[in-house]
Amino acid sequence: MLGPGVRLGPYEIVSILGAGGMGQIYRARDVRLDRTVAIKLLPEEFSGRADRRQRFHHEARLISALNHPHICALFDVGEQDGVAFLVMEYVEGETLDDRLTRGPLPANNLLRYAIEIADALDHAHRAQITHRDLKPSNIMLTADGAKLLDFGLAQGPAFAVTTPESTLSMPGGKLTGEGTIVGTLHYMAPEQLEGRTADARTDIFAFGTLLFEMATGKKAFEGQSQASLIASILTSEPPPISSARRPNGVGLLPPALDHIVDRCLAKSPDDRWQSARDLKSELQWVAAKGSDAVVSAETQNHRRARSVATWAAAAAVALIGVGLLVARAPAVPDEVVRFTIPVPTGSAVARGPITTRLALSPNGRRIAFVTTTAGVDRLWVQSLDSLTPQVLVDGAESPFWSPDSEWVGFFAPGEGQLKKVAMTGGPPRVICAAAVIDVPTWHRNGTILFAQTDVGIFRVPADGGTPVQVTTLEGSRREINHLWPAWLPDGRHFIYTATSLDAHGVRAPRSVYVRSVEAGEPLLLMRAESRVLYSPPGYLLYVDQGALLAQVFDADKRTLSGDAVKVAEDLAYYRTTGNGSFAVSESGVLAYYGGTLASDLISLDRSGRKSDTPWAHQPFASSIRISPDGQRILADLTDPHVGTSDVWSFDLSRRVASRFTTEVTDESSPIWSRDGRRVVFSSDRAGANDLYVKTTDGREDAAVVFSRNGPQVATDWSSDGRWLVVEDNSRDTGRDLWIVSPDGKPQPRPIARTRFQEWGGRLSPDDRWLAFVTDESGSSEVYVMPFTGVGDKKRISTAGGISPRWRRDGRELFYVSPDSGSVMSVAVADTSTFTAGLPVRLFDLQPADTARRPREIGYDVSPDGQGFLVSTPPEQPPPRGIAVVLNWQRDLTASR
Repeated sequence: MLGPGVRLGPYEIVSILGAGGMGQIYRARDVRLDRTVAIKLLPEEFSGRADRRQRFHHEARLISALNHPHICALFDVGEQDGVAFLVMEYVEGETLDDRLTRGPLPANNLLRYAIEIADALDHAHRAQITHRDLKPSNIMLTADGAKLLDFGLAQGPAFAVTTPESTLSMPGGKLTGEGTIVGTLHYMAPEQLEGRTADARTDIFAFGTLLFEMATGKKAFEGQSQASLIASILTSEPPPISSARRPNGVGLLPPALDHIVDRCLAKSPDDRWQSARDLKSELQWVAAKGSDAVVSAETQNHRRARSVATWAAAAAVALIGVGLLVARAPAVPDEVVRFTIPVPTGSAVARGPITTRLALSPNGRRIAFVTTTAGVDRLWVQSLDSLTPQVLVDGAESPFWSPDSEWVGFFAPGEGQLKKVAMTGGPPRVICAAAVIDVPTWHRNGTILFAQTDVGIFRVPADGGTPVQVTTLEGSRREINHLWPAWLPDGRHFIYTATSLDAHGVRAPRSVYVRSVEAGEPLLLMRAESRVLYSPPGYLLYVDQGALLAQVFDADKRTLSGDAVKVAEDLAYYRTTGNGSFAVSESGVLAYYGGTLASDLISLDRSGRKSDTPWAHQPFASSIRISPDGQRILADLTDPHVGTSDVWSFDLSRRVASRFTTEVTDESSPIWSRDGRRVVFSSDRAGANDLYVKTTDGREDAAVVFSRNGPQVATDWSSDGRWLVVEDNSRDTGRDLWIVSPDGKPQPRPIARTRFQEWGGRLSPDDRWLAFVTDESGSSEVYVMPFTGVGDKKRISTAGGISPRWRRDGRELFYVSPDSGSVMSVAVADTSTFTAGLPVRLFDLQPADTARRPREIGYDVSPDGQGFLVSTPPEQPPPRGIAVVLNWQRDLTASR
């Protein structure tokens, strides 16, 4: 057994996770990539046995043939001192086996995990791989969904393995010893017990036993001994799951699941579902039926049963595609109910930093949320008694509700105004001019609080007027921002968060205060990086490392008590913008954006054909830069467990990734110098995003390059190294383009600064021309203008365009059409006068790529213009959307 600190090549052992007959499992750290991995070690006593080593390497070959979001990935294989080991993805969560100790799964989770497991099996079966050891301890439940583990007994196209032992590979599993079948026997198909050939339909039988156990909390087949258990599997039929479920809010299931399970558990393989794909399709059909497929549960209390059935039916509908509640009266059931509302078709929650993009009406009957649709931020309202969301307005951010739930307020960043719109219809009304940096809060006394960039918190009448400053930045505490005001019930006090710098000028942990609107010193409540909301009857909600926490709070005494309790743990999470977007109503409904942030970095040729790239399922943002020599990539990645982003470097030839920045703050948006020796990037280490320069050998070359009131992002660097093109956000003119010297001299100057928005500036290779995007025509279009700023600009795109990119010789300019998602090419005939042809379509990106960002697409072009790197969602991404939780306070109230 290996102790902490032992090295296996580049992997440093941290702790042991499990041990058994076929291997030892360790948690380890990959010191090259600074990531946690799981290492499966073949025990020394088996190293000399040819059959054991053959099985071990067979498992590696099988896993390496699989690449699926719901199958644990193999990263590496190795051998040291005669001991073979596998390096696998470290999966955090709990096994399905452990989860089932707490009883059956709610309908929403059951269907979600079942579809994901069936999808993973279908992927394996199409690769001619039969798992043969499907059981709860080989399924991990994570924030991103189910993960299928342990292919130690799998049968692949090369050869079959028949020894009946398990080789579990992750924490929480029960590793079975040599020659035993305890823990696996319950899930064996009749043909396995009889020694006949196993195939994909064997896995389908095991899947049926899993589905039964997930639904009922009980095993499908039982026996007092191995002999009686075998007899039960061979001869008996389990009861229908609809009758075995408990008669409560968790117990409502579509009756069609009985048919699915019965056919999975058919004794003859010929009578079962013949493929996992058919099985997955059947489950998705059941899901799509929604409330029509849900049966009522019997209960002694008819009124309680009616309420529970209504909400459980709504949860099933919401989870699987309809995403909407069907009950008009939100009577809260006794059980905690969770479901997901998918965002509208063609829309997406922006990847990258998430601002506060959703709000619940105080009565809990409506959700206002913002998505990005065809490059436009769009405000929707979803009534819980309607089947479709309603579009309220475009160009909106930071929604918030009036106390009577009849108005939705929002910030219009393009106009620099705080507005409101009535649910009964009519045009939006202006409340005041403002540069809002977070979600406002509206009290029943008619007063709205909001924070303005680098100034403080203001109040304004909801009917409109001149804002009055309530808080000012405290110099003695080196404060640089006040954020996220939230009213307390009395209408006199509110909570807010302060950002400050430490003695070294680096952003310190944020502080949460409560204070009066009138005057007085603020009272420090806690340290938290996120927005903090009050929820009746007395809780504060906030986010810590992707988990939503609740802590008891006395609003009258303004004091906290007890420990924080986890309410949810799958928030789409970013520290710099509030640790994820969540909302809570006065009636006790909770909502938040959930789902994975993972994406794939794929390589495409000019026709859109994919080639192999080694980096998948990473939280890539939109900043991807290929080096001038075409051999390296810079990209910013967000750590979902910490919430901060760093710049990473990827070596294309060696297929190795390494962290380029290592600060505890956020570093993003890297830009290469033309000689490839320096990198400029944005960092919030001093508060707002400023620009810093670092050499590629790791030495920081300059401190703050450009610092103004708003966040700064560099978009290009001139070939002589003298100038940076920088995006700046102005309170007066919005997004502008500036020319900035990395050395600070001469002074920065604007090159594209109008009352419209300008962004995405890219210099031609000879520095003669600047390609950029502006919305002055009413839609985003690509233009080219002289870099000197003197002369007319020329429109390049014809039907919308963003994200311009140049070929290294300047003879071709690329951009993306946000409406169609097409990558377009424009031939440049004369670089001295910029004579260009008409745009030509090359290929289309996935719709989600163009929907998720209002101004920029995550892609770059190789120097010769023949290859493209694109950050794109996985082909089968886990579900994303608005997670809704009903009766989330049940367990908290019981413990008060």
